[in-house]
Amino acid sequence: MRAAIAAMTVMAAGALGGVGVAWAQPAPPSAGELTAQLRQVLDTGAPTGERAAKLSGGQAAVSTADNIANRLNSYGGMVSWQVQNPVLNGDQLDAQLAVSIPVFGTKTHNIYWVQQDGAWKLSNPSACVIANDVAGVDCTV
Repeated sequence: MRAAIAAMTVMAAGALGGVGVAWAQPAPPSAGELTAQLRQVLDTGAPTGERAAKLSGGQAAVSTADNIANRLNSYGGMVSWQVQNPVLNGDQLDAQLAVSIPVFGTKTHNIYWVQQDGAWKLSNPSACVIANDVAGVDCTV
């Protein structure tokens, strides 16, 4: 009986002390959630502060988002895109941006999000990939 009580005491102390207890991190966002987040970033009618909060570069990156949005909007809906295949890779969330243009087909671009201030934010290098390679505009971050 004493052995059983001693064993339970050791197990309880280990659990309370955090030894051997794994803390689950929140699941990373899905492709659909990342697509929705990127759509909000590129929505020039959305509040600037909300858009900046989803960008690693914050307010400084909004001008790049505006450049991208203005160019994509000029295509009159001929370009469609979505985020695909998000995979947690250490401290970043890798994904592809699949961009489809009629006649030209679909091309994917590697992009990633970083976790800052408890939220996943589009990285500055990824904003530049979208600006330069997708929209053909300047990147300012």
